[in-house]
Amino acid sequence: MHYLSESHILLFIIQILVLLGFARTLGVLCESVKIPALAGEILAGVLLGPTLFGRISPDLQHMLFPDDETQSIMLETVSWLGVFFLLLASGFHVNVGHALRSGRASILIGIVGVLFPIAIGYPIFSTFDSEYWGASATALSFPLFVSVACSITAISVVARALGDLGISKTPQASLALSACAINDVFGWLLFTLVMSLVTAQTLGFVEIGGKALLVIGFIVFSIVVGSKVLSFAIKRVEATSLPQPAAAQTLIVSVGLLCGAITQWMGIHAILGFFLAGTMAGSAKSVSDDLRNSVSDTLHAIFVPLFFATLGIKIDFLVGMELWPTVIFCLVAILGKFGGAWLGAKMGKQSPQASVLMGLIFTPGGAMEIVVATLAIELELIGQAIFVAIVFSALLSSIIAGPLIGIQARRMGIGRDKEETVLKKIP
Repeated sequence: MHYLSESHILLFIIQILVLLGFARTLGVLCESVKIPALAGEILAGVLLGPTLFGRISPDLQHMLFPDDETQSIMLETVSWLGVFFLLLASGFHVNVGHALRSGRASILIGIVGVLFPIAIGYPIFSTFDSEYWGASATALSFPLFVSVACSITAISVVARALGDLGISKTPQASLALSACAINDVFGWLLFTLVMSLVTAQTLGFVEIGGKALLVIGFIVFSIVVGSKVLSFAIKRVEATSLPQPAAAQTLIVSVGLLCGAITQWMGIHAILGFFLAGTMAGSAKSVSDDLRNSVSDTLHAIFVPLFFATLGIKIDFLVGMELWPTVIFCLVAILGKFGGAWLGAKMGKQSPQASVLMGLIFTPGGAMEIVVATLAIELELIGQAIFVAIVFSALLSSIIAGPLIGIQARRMGIGRDKEETVLKKIP
């Protein structure tokens, strides 16, 4: 029996064409004015969805994006590929071995940067009325999920901002990226454990503890052994007559699919597996920057924009936006991550100015907060108002992070001009 008709395929192609065209165009325009591309990609979905297009021409918008279940599943599948590959590409920025060798300061900044926003967020979000909860949320799961969402920093946004400011080769940038790597691994570990806790309510304490140990064991194996295995495999593939870099790209994506399947089988969401596969590629010595960039560029050119664009066609942001939940989440997420990284830097014996810089570097939530929000709303742990609040916070923090980091870097006397002067002095 064939479930897809000719009309399904035709409309699916048109949907992809329109979404990808709008998302990439607006993403490039945003990047041209130093705004993260994800802002334009989400805006594309908002313009094409019920927020704007649905108000201007509801019949035409419904014709392009109908409620037909088969049509929705086709688009949803592509969107999930975007989520998975986004996590894979984000892991490329994480070199755990280098981060751990960076010393006590990076470890403290990374871990305290996660725990501090959770500690201040949980009691605050516990006071939220149940109207903001999802259908499956409880008094424990809702504040726990939302407070964890406040704690994750987008290392890809950080890396891009430091590169744009010309300070990516400075000691401060090296410390920040090492701390962000630890923050990402620790934050995603906590997030997946929380997710398993709230979705496995029928399991006993022993089963939950066993699952937690299994997840931690797989993370350690991936970081310690997986990167070495991938490095060996990349060398073998590149030594063959297979076309390069296509063969190596296929291997990296295949590792992502394998790790995603393993974590999904373990009862943990596949996103953790894709992220861990990315960290393997980020830590593998034989995986060059050019290879990582080629994979990342391909994924960000097609799948990632489609994921962000499809967010906007699912939700009416004008109806979903509520002022106070949005303001509160933004304050907790931005100030919480700033305070956590600042406190971690102080504990790591960094100077007052360097501590402020670390706090600012940790503020962007970016795509990672949006992924967390997407999973939470899919699991019915948060309502539409909180989803919109998280998306708004992710965009706001990503937009303001670059200018604020630049101001603090200039105050400290670090930047592109000084870096170039130092390089000129080297014989």
